[in-house]
Amino acid sequence: RMMKAIVVKEYKEWKSQNLEPVEVTKPTAGAGQVLIKTKAAALNPIDWMVMAGFLKDAGWAQPSPYVPGYDVAGVVEAVGEGVSDFKAGDEVFSVNWSLDVGQQMGRHDDNAGEQKKGPVAGTFAEYCVLPANKVSKKPSKVSFEEAAGLALVGTTGFQGLKTLGVAKGKKVLILGGASAVGHLSCQIAKSMGAYVATTASSRTMDYVKTCGADKIINYREEKWEESSDLKDIDAVFDTVGEKDGFERAKKIVKEGGSFVSISAQDVGFVPTAHKGFKYAAFYCLKNNVKDQDTLVGMVADGKLKVKVEKKFPFTKQGVTDAFTAQTSGKSMGKNVIVF
Repeated sequence: RMMKAIVVKEYKEWKSQNLEPVEVTKPTAGAGQVLIKTKAAALNPIDWMVMAGFLKDAGWAQPSPYVPGYDVAGVVEAVGEGVSDFKAGDEVFSVNWSLDVGQQMGRHDDNAGEQKKGPVAGTFAEYCVLPANKVSKKPSKVSFEEAAGLALVGTTGFQGLKTLGVAKGKKVLILGGASAVGHLSCQIAKSMGAYVATTASSRTMDYVKTCGADKIINYREEKWEESSDLKDIDAVFDTVGEKDGFERAKKIVKEGGSFVSISAQDVGFVPTAHKGFKYAAFYCLKNNVKDQDTLVGMVADGKLKVKVEKKFPFTKQGVTDAFTAQTSGKSMGKNVIVF
């Protein structure tokens, strides 16, 4: 049996890639795996970064050829030997990322523990195979597009906030309230009982207002590190790679506070390396089914809103348009390929 997939044969800029879905052999579910018929796959900045070879020096696996894409929602087509939690017909979703086995952070290939390494990426295809222990069931109330759009960014936000120690009564500043991670993180932090401040521009202000933050700073008009409301804040979560974000955060984070960035690495990778901070480091998500389950449950209950900005067909034009939207820096919500 054949299927259509995007196939990357060499690591180079996405604009020079062939984004035409091509015929390849349909994968089969091995032991401990599930075969998913893809209904929706979301784009993330990491797609074009990996495709361009930017993560090679960080030690990330560089399979060639490979099928890109990390977020998926679909229907179980078949299960491999030893899989009892899923059956054909189940509606599921996942982010195909390194499994959480207690390591500090993850990457796009399994990077810790003794588990058999799962396939890398693979969701921009009509079918994909994933280890069953990375997959969550999708409630019927949640659309395939929402579930696909939630997995990577929701997990990133939820884990980032937990890493920062955000909880009831804490104050957190989330840089980038219009970013996919930022918009979800504001909502999640509010549900945790925290005071939430975030940043926006005039262009994104109305959209960011929908995330429920207590305070929104227009970063084009005001320097967030000079806001008197944020003095002695507990935590800063940089979701956008703010210029000099860590240096500026030092001016407002209280002694023993925390800083996490998911896109700027100037803070480094050693959480305890910075005097005055309980935790300050770059962070990258890990696949964690419990976190996926918690998040999709919040969406089903109406406590978390995933904005799907645009849906694109699985054609050369559709995928090209999806990457164009994703890399424009103007999206407010998720860009999702539908099958």
